[in-house]
Amino acid sequence: MYVEVTPPGPPTVREPDDFHRLSIVVTNSGQAPSSVLDALLSVNLAVAGSTLDAVRLDVAALREAARSAHPTTPTPQWEHSFDAMLDYAQHKGWFDPNAGTVAAHIEWMEATR
Repeated sequence: MYVEVTPPGPPTVREPDDFHRLSIVVTNSGQAPSSVLDALLSVNLAVAGSTLDAVRLDVAALREAARSAHPTTPTPQWEHSFDAMLDYAQHKGWFDPNAGTVAAHIEWMEATR
């Protein structure tokens, strides 16, 4: 799954069944790079203290956005797969269960920096 950010529009979760990746994909170079972080913060996906080099996503907000993006009601298997993605991220040091945040890198589809 990935979070698509196309400022000034709201961030959108795409491919909510793909638990083998988690990133932020920026698809519009017409806006300032800081607008990406502003967009994520405005919908509470990113948490305070995030930077363009170290985006921390709120896991509860990400889960809810992914559920909403799913074409059908997510099944218990979907929930299990989401949790397995977080377990993998925790083993890599990307998921902080105490803070409820997971790291995600930004993929710049066009040169915006």
